[in-house]
Amino acid sequence: MRLIFPWLLLLLLTILPAQAGSSPPKVLLRVNVQTTGEGLPATMATTISVPPDGEEIEIRALPEVTEKDLIDVKQNPDNTVRFFFNHRGQVNLSAATADNQGRLLVLLIDGYVAYAPIIDQEISNGELDVPHPLNPQIIKLLQEVAQRNVREAR
Repeated sequence: MRLIFPWLLLLLLTILPAQAGSSPPKVLLRVNVQTTGEGLPATMATTISVPPDGEEIEIRALPEVTEKDLIDVKQNPDNTVRFFFNHRGQVNLSAATADNQGRLLVLLIDGYVAYAPIIDQEISNGELDVPHPLNPQIIKLLQEVAQRNVREAR
């Protein structure tokens, strides 16, 4: 009986998934740009509803920036939130905002519109400011994602 127990324990440990560090925080961040949708196949544009009045707009199906590009998130004393992106995110955000003046830039967090300003200037520094507070738990999750991204980039 004593010989079987360690083998059974070892078998169970190899079958059960490890809990510590087994999966990254589950939060999705997407920065998309409004499109007219004209001439695009349905797979390249998505309709979303933008607060506060629920206006429906088309956005590009593929985001310009995602949580994989995030390197930091800071809540400022005035309750604004600043997102910092890596080089790829900076380049993509710069190109998207330079080429789409007058359209909406849509920040989605877990599928919900967190911010949707009209693009009036190029964002070339890789930083996106949200002028209102966000849920502290979401900020914490995004900070964890950013920390993981920075660690993995080293």
